[in-house]
Amino acid sequence: MTQLDCLPSTATYRMRFAVLGSSSSGNASVLRMDPLVPGHGGTRQILIDAGLSAKATRGRLSALGYEFTETTDILYTHFDMDHARPHWSTPVMCHGITVRCARKHLPLAKARGLPTQFTHAFEGPFSLPHNIEVTPVDLPHDEAGAVAYRIKTPAGSIGFATDLGRVEPSLIEAFEGVDLLAIESNYDHAMQLESPRPAFLKERIMGGSGHLSNAQALEFVQAISRRRAPNRIVLLHLSRECNDYRVIEALWQKHAPELWSRVVIARPDDGIDVYDSESSATFPAR
Repeated sequence: MTQLDCLPSTATYRMRFAVLGSSSSGNASVLRMDPLVPGHGGTRQILIDAGLSAKATRGRLSALGYEFTETTDILYTHFDMDHARPHWSTPVMCHGITVRCARKHLPLAKARGLPTQFTHAFEGPFSLPHNIEVTPVDLPHDEAGAVAYRIKTPAGSIGFATDLGRVEPSLIEAFEGVDLLAIESNYDHAMQLESPRPAFLKERIMGGSGHLSNAQALEFVQAISRRRAPNRIVLLHLSRECNDYRVIEALWQKHAPELWSRVVIARPDDGIDVYDSESSATFPAR
């Protein structure tokens, strides 16, 4: 664990994190850094994925007390439609938002119409203002893959991973010691098998390059919690057809009851504020 992973005795920044939407209909989250000391820099507001329309994103940000116009960056995990909605080129250019994606995803970013002059590609760790350090981790997901992010800030650290077919050791290593973990918990294995979905779709989802099951997500959380558990665990991207809040609760209560109080299940169709470093808030809503 590095110095940036620890909240300093006199904090200079406030870190907030919220999920704006998390489902096959659209995925987007927001990380906001505000200076607590005058003259210590401006606000940094980062969207992680833009799978909602700009209008819907604006509305959900506003409902949680954020201003769309203060968005400085978009970090894309990948470019499936539910994570990279088209028609974002105008708001990106109008507000001077920097688009950041893996270099391997640049052709997909262009296909979504994102302006090349505002798009920065990365091939490894990179830095943002306010001492924000971003470490991308490649994830197995369909042909193009996805990217997870470990984000270290002076007010705490975040691990964000969604749309991954399996957990590689590199992700466990990268996410150990994070203060906030946002991880996909897409489906219940039995519900997936019993669903009327076609066999090819089930195979895609469960075949190691699709999505993470509830049990796989729990095993991952347990793996990174051996030395220190995250203060907050956010479960993302639940399937509407093949998952259920009650199934998730039963699983966690059986295998990790000591962690269940830290868990928030992201809502599919509206925003939820889940972390605030200034008050060390752990919001109870699931």
